Amino acid sequence: MSSFTNHILSWYYKDKKQFPWRQTRDAYKIWVSEIMLQQTQVQTVIPYYNRWIKKFPTLKHVATASDNELFKHWEGLGYYQRVKNFRDACKQVLDDYNGIIPNTKQELINLKGIGDYTGSAIASIAFNHPHYVIDGNVKRIMSRLLCLPNFLSKSMNKIDKFLSAQISTQYPGDFNQALMDLGRYICTPKTPKCAICPISEYCHAYLNDK
Repeated sequence: MSSFTNHILSWYYKDKKQFPWRQTRDAYKIWVSEIMLQQTQVQTVIPYYNRWIKKFPTLKHVATASDNELFKHWEGLGYYQRVKNFRDACKQVLDDYNGIIPNTKQELINLKGIGDYTGSAIASIAFNHPHYVIDGNVKRIMSRLLCLPNFLSKSMNKIDKFLSAQISTQYPGDFNQALMDLGRYICTPKTPKCAICPISEYCHAYLNDK
């Protein structure tokens, strides 16, 4: 494990945020959280997630639910196409995988509503496969860490290369969630908290005062 990876994981294990979906390795529950977290703040999601899991404890409950049932428990999260796609994907799992959620990224992204980011997140967190995730938080961290001028192909290639080399093969889900927390609470869009950042010693922007 590289020193960078060790630093960010050590910080995560010390200051880890205790969200309800982090208390389980159930792929269905992790999948629910990832769908809800798309374009929605964490604190907003928590009560919705808890109510959803109580009402729909398994993917079979989702697959057989009516529009009214689903929308009632989704109301307020917006982007209703997400929940429609989620129900279709649950039906796919029942029909094509005997109700068992597939554990590879490639199979996951074949399910309706699951793209590269969500597939990587589920595969790493629920199944421990070493797939890194890239969203706005990670892009912002990497742009500062590597001192990148933009997100064009050359810069994205540098991000891919860096994350491929640094992701923990033993704890890939924790590595990804550590980056999420770092972007959410430390490496924020405005006034980042560089003084308490666990990886500031590796950050080219910080070291060069940019």
